[in-house]
Amino acid sequence: MRISYDAILFDLFGTLVDDAARAMPGARDCLERLQGSRWAIVTSCGTRFARGLIGNAELPQPPLLVTADDVARNKPAPDGYLFAAARLGVDPRRALVVEDSLQGIAAGREAGMDVVAVLRARPFAFVRAATYVVKDIAALQLEAGGDVVALEIGE
Repeated sequence: MRISYDAILFDLFGTLVDDAARAMPGARDCLERLQGSRWAIVTSCGTRFARGLIGNAELPQPPLLVTADDVARNKPAPDGYLFAAARLGVDPRRALVVEDSLQGIAAGREAGMDVVAVLRARPFAFVRAATYVVKDIAALQLEAGGDVVALEIGE
């Protein structure tokens, strides 16, 4: 099944970057495929720390970075994801969140967005509130084209 979204919003720590501030396997390739499309990184850490993580991991710079410095409430509140959708000019219902934490999944769902949960070797029950589940970021099948990004979901 192929589903289209107007924007993709990624969590940073644990989803794109590991505990040692290195890119998760497949993260760089995933983001490079999205160049020219609407995507953002939404994180609960501060701007300076987030920029350091992105730089250290040698990830592409996002068109939009939303950090704890930009919103009144962090995850599990939906503020960061709603702010990102507004700044990218998309309806929250047309945005897809990619997350690895319960708080982040809750934030995306409360924002009215579909959520792809990244398991990272945790049990499936961990992410039961998510719309979709992948084992890791490398398994995420996204394809950018024009103003939309397509998510391919295995049947």
